[in-house]
Amino acid sequence: MITRVAGAVVAAIVLIAAGGAAAAQEEVTLFVTSEKTDTVGVYRGAVPDLTLLKSIPVGREPHNLGISPDGRWVATSDRRSGEVSVIDTQTLAEAARLKLGRQTHDVAFTSDSRTLYVGHETETFVSVVEVGTWKVKAPLKIGRAQHDLSLSADDRELWLTITNRPYRPGDPRVGVVDLATGKVTWIDTGANAHDVTLSPDGRLAWVTNSGFTHIPDPRVDILDVASRKVVGSISVGQYPFHSPKRGRDGNAVPIAAAEMWFSDHGLKSVLAVSLAERKVVATVPVGVEPYHVAATAGGTLFVANHTSSTVTMVDGARRAVLGTLKVAPRPHGLAVRAEP
Repeated sequence: MITRVAGAVVAAIVLIAAGGAAAAQEEVTLFVTSEKTDTVGVYRGAVPDLTLLKSIPVGREPHNLGISPDGRWVATSDRRSGEVSVIDTQTLAEAARLKLGRQTHDVAFTSDSRTLYVGHETETFVSVVEVGTWKVKAPLKIGRAQHDLSLSADDRELWLTITNRPYRPGDPRVGVVDLATGKVTWIDTGANAHDVTLSPDGRLAWVTNSGFTHIPDPRVDILDVASRKVVGSISVGQYPFHSPKRGRDGNAVPIAAAEMWFSDHGLKSVLAVSLAERKVVATVPVGVEPYHVAATAGGTLFVANHTSSTVTMVDGARRAVLGTLKVAPRPHGLAVRAEP
């Protein structure tokens, strides 16, 4: 079910009247986890008119979800069964279900779509899987359970966060794995860390600090990737959580090299942050408990609203809601693929 928003239609009409052209509707396939039904919903159509194409059964409580950069595979962390389900996007069927360890959480594909990394909330290693054969390789030894993952654009480093206990001084929450050597470098930001997202040029890492869902924290730390040092901290909304990532939520992110986008539980919105000014430059209301955000090359954001059981579609350039898609209960992770 789609709810259209009149404001977006009016904005398009105004652009045409002024001599501009309204953006062409993007044809996409959207994959969304449902923690309630243990399924991944597949939705297809021209934005914002998406319809349910198929509901694919996976493991217990599918949480985060990633799509390979070549668009061929979708992987979802089945948190309660300690598995990862792999979906073939050509057949829209589960191609493999891998038992990897307790509480699989985040997933990340390398840029060549050959390797999948899987983090665990209650294991001290990151699983490594060969894409296509689905062979489980030797894990990365982290020494601590992890929460969210981010790969550098050159696939040389895996950044991760730790969230399974409250922060204490001297207990760093951000780790960087050298994938050539396996060495882990720890960075103490002085706060709880939730997610880490690399900037478009790869020079900065942005860390949200709402490490526990019952402890909001508007602080976002900015780290210099080369020096591993905190170079700034800013306030973003009330309760910032996630940003789109390459190799997980989609492959055309961020929307513009000038901005980062964050979901915010407190404001029930997504927020655009200027990289140059390091401040919030736009706030767009979405649903209740927005979690992951995916983006298309055309600039459309898709936001999973957990409590609302909806996905909000946002025109990133115009800062306007295009429509709301009703999905299966308790959506969390999502990813989008452009269609010809």
